[in-house]
Amino acid sequence: MRVAAILTAAGSGSRLGASGPKALVALAGVPLVVRAARALLASGQVEHLVVTAPADQVAVMEHVLSSATPPVIAEVVAGGATRQASVAAGIARIVAWADGATETDGPGDETRSVVLVHDAARPLVPEAVVRRVISAVEAGHDAVIPGLAVTDTVKQVEQGVARSITGAEADGRAPLGGPALVDILRVVATPDRSTLRAVQTPQGFALDLLRRAHEAGASRAADEASAATDDAALVEALGIDVWVVAGHEDALKVTTPRDLALAEILLAGS
Repeated sequence: MRVAAILTAAGSGSRLGASGPKALVALAGVPLVVRAARALLASGQVEHLVVTAPADQVAVMEHVLSSATPPVIAEVVAGGATRQASVAAGIARIVAWADGATETDGPGDETRSVVLVHDAARPLVPEAVVRRVISAVEAGHDAVIPGLAVTDTVKQVEQGVARSITGAEADGRAPLGGPALVDILRVVATPDRSTLRAVQTPQGFALDLLRRAHEAGASRAADEASAATDDAALVEALGIDVWVVAGHEDALKVTTPRDLALAEILLAGS
């Protein structure tokens, strides 16, 4: 099976305190997008890489990738308003690549292709995780995600707007500087953590399945409030099984300055 990958790099760096796209923030001197791309390509199995960039940053992203040492060979396309929309743009390019490969190599169709979807915000994913995901899809599991067992107790809370109480009501005395608002939510359940997994990327799919899942969920893609936060959710909505393989702690998501500092520590110790 042929393997391609979509690397989502169209997100803003607002929570990271960056003035531009998060994917261009440097981790130990190397942009996150370059490290994430190299992590995928290090598997030796990814034949085609599509990187989604903010629409006004496509040329910049192309330059960052091509000028890296060694250069990262990738097709850069404009992403959308949400991650889901960006992945859909990437899928269109992967389908075109798969169709071209079929014409060149002989009989077949896009169901023979594996596509990985990875976030540039996870720059340190180990090569072994990438290979595990690919191997599981090639073995016949058409939707595969890496995940970690949840070690904290997790509470499910009531949906809706949190009620607010003052600090004085919360602890019986007014805090220094006067009352402060404290959000308070009602717990409705405590899920069994042994059945929970914290999901990472890259997620792997049979290309035709991922295409169908995005087409079926296209109406959700325009708005952050309704867009899928991962591609597996769109597959689940079709009623198709999603499978989990072991992830890795190093595949953390860089969202805040603290995450970036932790990634630098992990990189220094590797």
